Amino acid sequence: MYDLIVKNGEIITETGKKRLDIGIQNGVITKLGCSEEMGEAREILDARDRYIFPGGIDAHVHMNDLGADEMEDWIGGTLSAASGGITVVADMPIDNIPATINRQTMERKLEHIKGRSYTDYRLWGGLTTNNLKDVEGMLEAGAVGLKAFLTDSGSEELKKTSAPVLLEAMKVSAKKEFPLVIHAEDDEINKYYSKIYSDDPTWDDWSNMHPEISEWDAIVRCLLFAKATNAKIHIAHISSAKSVSLIRAAKEQGIRVTCETCPHYLLFSEKDYTKNGALLKCSPPVRNEENRRALWKALERGDIDIISSDHSPNPAKSRSDNVNTAWSGIAGIGVTLLSLYSEGVCKHRCSLEQLVKVTSVNASKLLGIDRKKGKIALGKDADFIIFNPHKTTVFRDERGKMRNSIYQNMSFQGKIENTFLRGYKIEHAKPQGQHICR
Repeated sequence: MYDLIVKNGEIITETGKKRLDIGIQNGVITKLGCSEEMGEAREILDARDRYIFPGGIDAHVHMNDLGADEMEDWIGGTLSAASGGITVVADMPIDNIPATINRQTMERKLEHIKGRSYTDYRLWGGLTTNNLKDVEGMLEAGAVGLKAFLTDSGSEELKKTSAPVLLEAMKVSAKKEFPLVIHAEDDEINKYYSKIYSDDPTWDDWSNMHPEISEWDAIVRCLLFAKATNAKIHIAHISSAKSVSLIRAAKEQGIRVTCETCPHYLLFSEKDYTKNGALLKCSPPVRNEENRRALWKALERGDIDIISSDHSPNPAKSRSDNVNTAWSGIAGIGVTLLSLYSEGVCKHRCSLEQLVKVTSVNASKLLGIDRKKGKIALGKDADFIIFNPHKTTVFRDERGKMRNSIYQNMSFQGKIENTFLRGYKIEHAKPQGQHICR
């Protein structure tokens, strides 16, 4: 007897739709078949007229909790994630105290999270100026890989990574077969142009203070190092469609590189700074309207591997904050799937199949969890979303610390009705998220 059968829904895979029932035992998918083949179950869920997506995997979040819980915490943050169809998050090493830069801080963070996450999770370790000796310890403690900043991170503990240290880290990455995720902006270029506009800047100046060429320059350096070392690298939060073109050309040369963008780069352009001010501030900035449309085209072509939220809330942030001092980060962990469906699928900018690739399949590969996650398939964990394409959602997050999000009160086509993690519906009662080791 199955614990749960989900019947009459349309399963969305990276190759198309499948009208199959799902049989679940002990948190694992053990049967995919027609209704007459399924047998009995303790519980039956009728998903008629619904899509069934694999659980979303957000490879880039900032939960902050552990010394910075006034900005976000694991309980509220992962409830927000689950409400948006996310079943696995990968947390960054910055914006918690202390930063996650060695075995001790990795173990401390894991101990703090235990029993407090509604989603499964992985952690990135941090690469700074002088901690190459600590890389192996972080990996042994459970790090998925390393995060490097090529520009000022704002953290004294996680300073920008120099070119020689980045090169040496890539050599270790190639040898140990772990990914290196990189915030690719050139620090020198950013500082030069930020100084030019430093006297009483307006929001029209923000994208000029971190120009596109800063991103291109940093990415070219990363691709050169990856080619020389055969490291596996991932470029975070791409803002420029031209950056995607550089990465596509590198892939054609056999360089092991993937990239992500975020919903805010697809939904907003720099003209929106006038209205939204600091609520839209992020690094790198959103770009012009032509670039925004080009990013959608790149997504449609399959040149963008992953869509992540880069969820980075700050409840004290307001629309009118100063350009120079406003928090640079967007609260958006619950909107990725909704925004891609509403603004992508419904407007013929991407297919359902592509949506599944960039929100689940490809992220599971990056994080090294594709043996159990990322697809609705036999033997995989029963992580899935019941999605009603006929309803609408007005985004109002009341779980995490996102109430000043740029997305608050936005309307999206589609509604996430239920999110399941290993066969159980994620609810408020008890966090059951688990750390997934390498």
